[in-house]
Amino acid sequence: MANQSPVYSNARVRVMENTFLNQEKFNRLVYSESVDEAIRVLLESNYGGGTIAENGDYERILRAEEDKVSAFMAESMPADCGMESFLMKQDYHNAKALTKAKYMRLEDADFMLAPEGTVGISLLKECVNADTYTGLPALMAKAVSDIDLARANGDKSPRTIDVTLDKACYADILRVAKAGKQKTVISYWTACVDFANITTFIRSRKEGEELRNFRKAFIEGGEIPLSTYESVYDGSDEAVAEKFRYTSYGKIVYEAFSGEENAMVAFERAQDNYLLDIFKRDRTDIFSISPLAGFFVAKKQEIKVVRMILMCVKNHVDTTQIKARLRDYYA
Repeated sequence: MANQSPVYSNARVRVMENTFLNQEKFNRLVYSESVDEAIRVLLESNYGGGTIAENGDYERILRAEEDKVSAFMAESMPADCGMESFLMKQDYHNAKALTKAKYMRLEDADFMLAPEGTVGISLLKECVNADTYTGLPALMAKAVSDIDLARANGDKSPRTIDVTLDKACYADILRVAKAGKQKTVISYWTACVDFANITTFIRSRKEGEELRNFRKAFIEGGEIPLSTYESVYDGSDEAVAEKFRYTSYGKIVYEAFSGEENAMVAFERAQDNYLLDIFKRDRTDIFSISPLAGFFVAKKQEIKVVRMILMCVKNHVDTTQIKARLRDYYA
């Protein structure tokens, strides 16, 4: 990975910002009559560097775009400022996918993988398949080893893999982010932990799970302590909304408990907008890492939204429903 100065990195970001899809392109995607028509919009925008989608396989284009933005981040980020944390998220996703593939006895798990982060995918495959983790980051190695032990003791639940690696992931990411001492990066990952816990809290309540199961899944490192969730776990939706009203995410949590038909859609949209806003405020500060971090987060979010739109177009979802899932524009 390169060690660029923030000024040089942000000069490159200003050029790369021209690759964002604008509102007109998004409208064309939403109102496409077919997946092929939507793919043409992406090709016109050089999405995925001109990668061709054979037989409507738009995932090839989206994966190429993901690879491109990850490579740009690896080439451009200054060292020792916590920027590696964004690529580490991909490492842990890949560790999770490969661990699940091992226990499912899948011969080819490449379709489940994210772009390469700070750990080579070939190394990850070798370590996971050989049950030898000394070449991996310490927290990741311990997590995968703990999963192996749990499986050996009879715990076959895929959720154990998710929870164990998610906890290790955020602990590792926060360690790197705090060492980098960049306020926006720390704020971003702290909020990501909180949103992960809030989402688990909402789902656990809806599925009628016991509080002890939520405690097992709770991730340390966020702004909101476990005690806040415990105090209203068995309470009414109104009590939950009131309790979270005094946190940084009061309005966003209210969306999830508003009783509206598409409450979770509104919650997810508000969550993504909140995370992007952390970097929007400083996106013109060429001496900080916020423009580069904001570009990466915005581009990953854009790809996620494009994927959602294409899935909806493929399944003939009403355009009103698609538009309700769009996020704020960064471009």
